[in-house]
Amino acid sequence: MSYSNENGYTPATVVEILTAIMTEINVQFGTSYTYETFVGTGFYKYFYALAQRVQTNEIKTSEIFLSLQNYFDFTNETILNPKVTPEGLVQAFAAAGYTISVKPPADADAGKSYLCVDVDNAAPAYATTKLAICNLIKDYTVAGVVTQGSESETIVLTNGQSFDFKYALPDRIEIFLRLTTTLSRNNQSVIDNPEDVKAALIANIAAEYRLGKDFEPERYFTVADAPWAADILLEYSEDEMAWLTDPFEADFDELFTISLENITLIEE
Repeated sequence: MSYSNENGYTPATVVEILTAIMTEINVQFGTSYTYETFVGTGFYKYFYALAQRVQTNEIKTSEIFLSLQNYFDFTNETILNPKVTPEGLVQAFAAAGYTISVKPPADADAGKSYLCVDVDNAAPAYATTKLAICNLIKDYTVAGVVTQGSESETIVLTNGQSFDFKYALPDRIEIFLRLTTTLSRNNQSVIDNPEDVKAALIANIAAEYRLGKDFEPERYFTVADAPWAADILLEYSEDEMAWLTDPFEADFDELFTISLENITLIEE
């Protein structure tokens, strides 16, 4: 069985195993077999079944090594990204179907944990959802850390103690968007209709923006989305009076909400 860093252990073929046996026979008995003359001899017939068995064992050994290597890779990844870190928590909750954000640590928050979960507290099954979320928080919260937030469930631990596990709901901020496109004098492309432009803008935002992230207007619609345009300007506003283009620096629990009817298109 050979080994390389790229492929790991590679099982020998039956021919390779029989060739090794033939070489030892030549040394032991003073014969001069080549593989072609070795085939069909009594030695060949006798050792062929053994060679198959050896190859089977080598295949199983290489599979065990691969499984062990995968286990080590998984373990190392888990160690490098434990669930109690902010990124680990985000991934753990995402695996359970929840989008969350975590408040960045600050000296004043020592011993406290702030999580915000993007869920609808008006949904009919919210009580069940809240309990499921708090159980996740229980599973991934370090002992001694006090969770914070408006939503709370009291859960009994395996040692009989009861603790409140809490999280926050998003501070949903309804905003208006104004997208201005300036037609390129060199344009030879078909101009999308307004409905398609709005749908593309919403899709782009959904792909990059989420709870707790800064809202960055320049990222969500570019000339790659509108090849007919020479220039594109996306602005946002909470009142349709003051229009802004600078990124909105969000707190961990802030979330912009956007609807198609709140998008205005301007073509120049």
